[in-house]
Amino acid sequence: MREELYDLSEQKVLIIGGSSRMGLEIARLSAMLGASVILSSRSNSKLEAAIASLPKGVTAYAANAAIEQEAAQLLQDLAPLDHIIVTASSGTSASSIPETSPEIAQAAFSRFWMSYHVLHFAPKVMRPSGSITLLSGSSGRRPVTGYGVWSSLHGSIESLVRPAVLELAPIRVNAISPGGIGLTPDRQLAHHAGQPIDIAKMAIALMTNPAVTNTVVDVDSGERLGTWSGQVSEEVTD
Repeated sequence: MREELYDLSEQKVLIIGGSSRMGLEIARLSAMLGASVILSSRSNSKLEAAIASLPKGVTAYAANAAIEQEAAQLLQDLAPLDHIIVTASSGTSASSIPETSPEIAQAAFSRFWMSYHVLHFAPKVMRPSGSITLLSGSSGRRPVTGYGVWSSLHGSIESLVRPAVLELAPIRVNAISPGGIGLTPDRQLAHHAGQPIDIAKMAIALMTNPAVTNTVVDVDSGERLGTWSGQVSEEVTD
């Protein structure tokens, strides 16, 4: 029964930002379910370490998908693709809008451009039955003082979903909004300390359910209605 519900055999899955944390867990589960998995990251060393920890057959492609030309080459070389998941982090220490320089903010928004590039090139490189899953963050709909840049980034990523659903159909487009990763469980309604595997399970569900599109799924243990006040030091996605 499990195989029937979550079967990715003979499907090609590209995970951009798949070399650590959430992306790594998505890669692990996808491979276990029979997918041909490709990890992409800007860091060769991270890719090598990730591949060594994953089931045999997972491959890697070093590229910076925030750069249009590299994203185009990456997707062209791997086509046709069934599923693409964008989990990459921005690799910056941005915080509030007044305290974050435009230069750092631009770097933080590299994940927006990774997502945009994937959506832009998708019709040429994806099978019509495929799906794209973006990762945003709970602050996109619940801004927190001191995290204005991340709130803006996450909100901008979610804003891509609805128009992309219309313009890329029948390719499905969804987003996962993680939250609670690394926070103490008493700050979420479910009292569950979020783990990367929680995000991976939802990514699998979105890939394997052909009826789900135009959806932003909160995987945050109820954080948006809980008592979190932003007491973490970095962006919580991969």
